[in-house]
Amino acid sequence: MSAEAVNARSAAKHDPATLEWMLPLLVAGGAFITLAKLLAGPLALPLLSFLLVGIGFLVATALFLSGSRIGKRHKPAWIVAGACVFLGFAAALLSDGPQALAQLERMQTYGIASATN
Repeated sequence: MSAEAVNARSAAKHDPATLEWMLPLLVAGGAFITLAKLLAGPLALPLLSFLLVGIGFLVATALFLSGSRIGKRHKPAWIVAGACVFLGFAAALLSDGPQALAQLERMQTYGIASATN
């Protein structure tokens, strides 16, 4: 077997540090889906946006305070933080502001039980 074939096989393996972040992201995704089902449709995207941006900034702050810096080699944790913020901004752009405000007003007037109807 040639050295090029060995290098090609070893390059196809996943980085174990990336796989460590997969389970927390799956749990967070399940929590987001559950929250979106519990809340009314117009409030799902603003809530998702708020949560994703907040999580992204919290992860980035924790990484920065722990001494992890972005260098020549990309670190998976910084990529996850950036992806969360990016997806949060995308959800904010896709949300419908007037409908969300109308739903919040309806919830304030009639109570939270009106959100599921």
